[in-house]
Amino acid sequence: MTIIMIVIYLDKILMDKILILLQDSKWHDLEEINKEIPISTHQMEEIAFFLQEQSLINKEKQSIKITSKGLRFLDLPI
Repeated sequence: MTIIMIVIYLDKILMDKILILLQDSKWHDLEEINKEIPISTHQMEEIAFFLQEQSLINKEKQSIKITSKGLRFLDLPI
């Protein structure tokens, strides 16, 4: 596995963890998520941006919420 593939794999794991934390469909502060998943603020912002670009979450200021598309994504078989 190359370094790029490892980084992509680790980011996917982090994205899955974030979506799982959001599956209650409520708004969550990024700091709250960051307490559960201790990664850098920069990495959290990048992942939130990517998830928003894919329409898996909505982001308003420093809060995020899963979308219906994000919930369907969680239901996909592994």
